[in-house]
Formats: sequence, structure tokens, C-alpha cells
Amino acid sequence: MERRKGSKAKTQKDFSSMLPQILRAGQGEVIINLLPSAIHELNNALNTLLGFAELLQSKPNIPKSLREDLEAIERAGAKVRELMGTLRFLASGVTSPIQIAPVDLREICQQVVALMNASFRRNYVRLVTEYSDQTPVILSDPSRICFILLALMQNACDAIGSLEESGQLLLKTERDESGCAVLVLENEGQGLPKEVRSKLFEPFVTTKTEGKGAGLGLFLVRHFVEQLQGKIEICDTEKGTRVVVILPSFQPQT
Repeated sequence: MERRKGSKAKTQKDFSSMLPQILRAGQGEVIINLLPSAIHELNNALNTLLGFAELLQSKPNIPKSLREDLEAIERAGAKVRELMGTLRFLASGVTSPIQIAPVDLREICQQVVALMNASFRRNYVRLVTEYSDQTPVILSDPSRICFILLALMQNACDAIGSLEESGQLLLKTERDESGCAVLVLENEGQGLPKEVRSKLFEPFVTTKTEGKGAGLGLFLVRHFVEQLQGKIEICDTEKGTRVVVILPSFQPQT
């Protein structure tokens, strides 16, 4: 009887220690569910701004300086619209059934890099890209691949940012011998602590400081990679961490 009480107390203690991470994970789910509505409202506001910019440009004899400012507003608006499209695509896709479409990994890399530019600057990340012309177009789920890349790049940013000095993030796409698309990320961060190497893909395992992450990123990344019949490997390098994701053309299970 005493053993059962002790076991119950231990379970409650373990749950309590994970509660902050569980709450953060729940908050993340709420945010993802709210994103489509928020993006819709932002898009409406953006359309109003761009509409007035276009209307003003149509007026004759406006000063050259004003016309240049309006053109700058249109360029910035077009960039914002593109980023919101990527966010909408990401938020609506990862919670839905797998949706197969032709995927150019290089294009998805460019979309995610655009989303991550502010994080790169904030964490002193020097991004280097190597998109091989041999990278194949595969049949896969683009929204899940977008999430995979976004989560891995955010991890790399956090690892470099924790050093409080600049570091390089190498992003590569290529083709392997079997014709699969390959994604490689190498960062000059702090590397993998020994205590987490064997449980990197378990839920609620994180190397980040309190409040920085729920420990679900790599857990979800592996889940999506396996859903897409791919493979993921993470290892230490001389200067940081290397992640390799292999993505074949999706073959529905029969």
C-alpha cells in the first residue's frame, strides 16, 4: 500500500515538473488555430493600405518623392503578403491529412528563410545557402516540409544565439544516390549536451532555457518526417550540430 502511495506521489511530482511545458505547448496549439483568422484580418488591412497607395499613384502631377514613397509601400506590402501566405499555408497544413503535391525543396527553403530573417539578425546568424541544381522535385506534403524546416532553423538560431556571438548556419539541398531530396543544416552553436543525445526526439526534452521552448520541436519534426516516409539524423560536428533530413517521393501505403 505504501508503495502505491509513493508511486502516485512520484507521478504527480513528474507531472508538475512538466506542467509549464505542457501549458506552453497548449498555447502554441491555440496560436496555430488562431493564425488563419488573424492572417485574414491582417490581409484585409493590407489590401486597404495598398489600395490607397495605388489610388494616390494614379493621381496626375504628384511629387516625385511621394511617388517613390508610395512605390516603397507597395514593395513592402507585397513582401508582407508573401510572408502571410507562407504562414497561412503552414498553419492550415500541418493539422490536416497529408496532402501530396510536387515539392521543390529549394523553393520551400527560400520561403522559410524569408520568415526567419528577423530571427537571423536577432541571433547574429550568418546564413550560407547551397541549393544544388540536382535537388529533385519530389511528391510530398509541402506544408509539413515547411514546418520541419522552420523548426530546425529556429533550433539552429537558438543554438547560435545562446553563444552571444555570431555563428554560421549552413543550409543545403541536394540529391542522394537513390534520388531522394536531402536537406542539410549545420550550425556553429553549442552542440548537443550528453544528457539529451539519446532522447532528442522524445516530447518535452529541451536544451533551451526556461521559457524558450516546450521541447516538442524535434518530436514533431521526426513525426512529420516519418509520416512522409523519410529519415532524420542529428549529430555533433567540430563546431556545432549537423541535421540531415532525407525525403523520398511519397508512396501511399497499400
